[in-house]
Amino acid sequence: MTAASEAARRRSGFARNESPGKPPVELCYEEFGSAQDPTVLLVMGLGAQMLLWPSGFCEQLAGRGFHVVRFDNRDVGLSTKLDGLQPARTLPVRAVRYFFGLPSAKPYGLRDMAGDAVAVLDCLGVERAHVVGASMGGMIGQILAAEHPERVRSLGLFFTCANERFVVPIRARLLAGLAEKRPKSPTKEQEAVRFVRGYERIAGRDYPAETEWLRAEFDAMWDRYPDGEGPLRQFDAILGTGSLAASAAAIDRPVVIVHGTDDPLVRVSCGKSLARLIPGAKLNVVEGMGHTLPFGLWDFFVEELTANFARARA
Repeated sequence: MTAASEAARRRSGFARNESPGKPPVELCYEEFGSAQDPTVLLVMGLGAQMLLWPSGFCEQLAGRGFHVVRFDNRDVGLSTKLDGLQPARTLPVRAVRYFFGLPSAKPYGLRDMAGDAVAVLDCLGVERAHVVGASMGGMIGQILAAEHPERVRSLGLFFTCANERFVVPIRARLLAGLAEKRPKSPTKEQEAVRFVRGYERIAGRDYPAETEWLRAEFDAMWDRYPDGEGPLRQFDAILGTGSLAASAAAIDRPVVIVHGTDDPLVRVSCGKSLARLIPGAKLNVVEGMGHTLPFGLWDFFVEELTANFARARA
């Protein structure tokens, strides 16, 4: 088998996280490349299925000699849905506590989701992995590196933050779009339009959303599982966990951060602050990039990530 054909091999399965006193969670995962190569674990963001780590990007990393694993976080895609779990406190109370960096009631937290990532590694027999997280996945990655350092070789963080107190990451102009009223029983076509429009809003001026690819991925995600209320519970996990500043400051692994100047969802100032919190972190601010992984920047992303992997080996 050639290196190229080996890199293209894809396998899938389910991992199981059984934590005492908590509902068991099954995590759907997919692998690219040879399991004998160093593992790269990709952790996606709020409400996003693993398919939003584009297959071509995963294959490009695998082609550089890495075992690439992506998975559906709990409450999205083919992973377990924790229907019926709701926080005890109202949203305004949780939002205020979040602003002050304080934890609050939640159905589960980001630390539970970090436990899911560990369960995926355990299922695959992977002792240590290079962890790469996007947005909420970057928050989960910070917890992994700080609280499970024995499982993490290096950390790559895309457009994320440490949920520091007194910070409102999202730009006001995006809040108006998010507040749009949704139909009570939307059709697949209505949801597809809303999904693509959402990504058009968070893409940067120099890297517009790849609308054809997004529509095709939406069709695949809809067929896997329309995600319903799951993303709202993930949002509760972010609000309820509170500040990650202490965790970020405790990270002692090689870290590379990529953040766009045009990110309306997590301001670039949050990425800069995160770089100051994490000892030795390398920050890349990309002019004109938003809150997406543009095809035109894949080569840059892969180069930055593999250079960080090399720092871990050194």
